[in-house]
Amino acid sequence: MGLSQRLAIIAALSAGTLIFSATEISLYWTERSNLDDVRQEAIVLANTLASYLTRLAPNGDPQSLASGLAAWSGKRLAGTTAAVFVKSKEPHGIVLVAATDSTVPMRPRGGDLKALETRTSVVWLTSGEAQGWNVATPIGTRRPVAVLQLSVSTARFHDWASRERQRAYILALTAALLLAGGIALLTSRWVGRPLAALGQAFAGAHAGAQFGPPATELGPPEFRQLARRYNELRTALADRERESEARAALQALEERARSFDRLALMEETTATFAHEIGTPLNTMSGHFQLLRDDLEPNKAPDAVRRVNLLLGQVERVAGIVRAWLRRGAWPQPTAEAVDLLSIIRRILDFMEPSCEDAGVATRLIPGAENDAAAAVMAECDPALVEQILLNLLKNAIEALRPGGQITVAAGHRDGSAWIVVADNGPGLAEEAKAHLFNPFATTKGPGGTGLGLTVSRRLARTMGGDLTYEPSERGTAWRLTLRGALEGAHV
Repeated sequence: MGLSQRLAIIAALSAGTLIFSATEISLYWTERSNLDDVRQEAIVLANTLASYLTRLAPNGDPQSLASGLAAWSGKRLAGTTAAVFVKSKEPHGIVLVAATDSTVPMRPRGGDLKALETRTSVVWLTSGEAQGWNVATPIGTRRPVAVLQLSVSTARFHDWASRERQRAYILALTAALLLAGGIALLTSRWVGRPLAALGQAFAGAHAGAQFGPPATELGPPEFRQLARRYNELRTALADRERESEARAALQALEERARSFDRLALMEETTATFAHEIGTPLNTMSGHFQLLRDDLEPNKAPDAVRRVNLLLGQVERVAGIVRAWLRRGAWPQPTAEAVDLLSIIRRILDFMEPSCEDAGVATRLIPGAENDAAAAVMAECDPALVEQILLNLLKNAIEALRPGGQITVAAGHRDGSAWIVVADNGPGLAEEAKAHLFNPFATTKGPGGTGLGLTVSRRLARTMGGDLTYEPSERGTAWRLTLRGALEGAHV
């Protein structure tokens, strides 16, 4: 129910209550005033008739009293009856000698005896069918010998009051309904329309001050002023929103410029670093080859295997450095059909000392659950895959506490090969998930560069694959997707 309807109902109830109350009070006092007038008239009439009868029969002669009352009855007013009682030896002490209306039973009452005893007029009001004023007046000069009982009916006044009350209630109800309709109409025009316009403007403001509709100025001056103030506030907020958007855009440009500056500095530093470490890497590679040649005659297969692992990583780093010095970019991938499980085993062997120092266990899940020797073939550059796995394993080792576990799984799906590196560590915070793969975004503090994941995904995409974050209930999981190889692939 709207405001207009509620105000109309309240106004109708208030107006009806006030009009009914005023009408009832007015009728009550009018009726009381009329009854009092009738009472005074009854007293005057009774005294006049009693004086007349006293002159006719000063000694209370019944015949004279009856003839006098009969003479008066032809002139009496409508609704008025009279009776004369004289003293007797009856139980009541008085007896009826004459009455103006023989159809109405007249009997002595307490007021009649009281009037004889006190020698004064007694007035009382009766209700019911014979409602009206009754006046008992003594008759006699010195000592009352009879009493006059005069009854004036008030029924016509009660009937009149009832009819007036019905008419007044009908008029009051009509006035209340008209007042309610007028208030509802005026309220809907002066209050409902302005409030509806303001409500529409407020509802449209959810889209923002710039796109929200202005409030229409309607109704009385107060609502017009309110709509005008709202429009001023909307304009001010729209200006603030535009300023905020401009500041946000400027901050984004500044942040992007700083990123470009950092990237440029990183490229310059990387080029210098690559130039400076090129010679030591070549020297280390030569010494590792000599060390391997020295160990082979002594039949030390474990030492030779570890030297080969180190030599392979040194050669990979040296290749990256040479490619950077030649082209100023990452080396282009050389795709070939390789077994991802062999790459994983080689990297796990290489990271074994780091895992032991950190107290972290590693587990490899092959492509076929019942065939540990089954190959998972992919078309990729093995050196770049090794680089990606090294970054993922390094992040997992740094995130785990002693006793943690890293699981590496590989397999085929829909013509693609995949590797999943998962750990049972604390996982990533929501804030860190919002900045995944962004350059220089790190949770390791001063010890991190924020480039490991960015570089890893870039390398994966250069090989036609991708690196994605895998949501998990516990820990962190990363999926490396590569093109599957047709030859030797196990599905």
